[in-house]
Amino acid sequence: MRIRSLLLAGLLCASVGHAVAQPSTADAQATATRVLDQLDAGDYAAVTATFDPQMTAALGADALRQVQTQIEAAGPVTSRDAPRVTRQQGITVVVTRIHRAQVSLDATVALDAEGRVAGLHFTPAAATP
Repeated sequence: MRIRSLLLAGLLCASVGHAVAQPSTADAQATATRVLDQLDAGDYAAVTATFDPQMTAALGADALRQVQTQIEAAGPVTSRDAPRVTRQQGITVVVTRIHRAQVSLDATVALDAEGRVAGLHFTPAAATP
């Protein structure tokens, strides 16, 4: 089954400034994992509560529910790889590969300097070399 790219909000579209501090790698991994767990559990209000103001304005719980329903059409989660953390222009980016029965997806959670979700993006997993 082919899952098309699901862009929920522009990754890295939040205003980029010079951040004084960023979430630690462990905190970023924990936040991204919690967001993915909450999505899987259907707790969309908890996910949106972690959003920065731009994400709050752009994406609500109903839209998240619709996206999650499309993702779940690929079957149940069979496993997740360890989250990978990078930093790009003041944003902490966490990518977690999610393996479902029919497809693997890369879930990207972008965090601002305060640890709030500034972007959320799902794409079919790129082939590994």
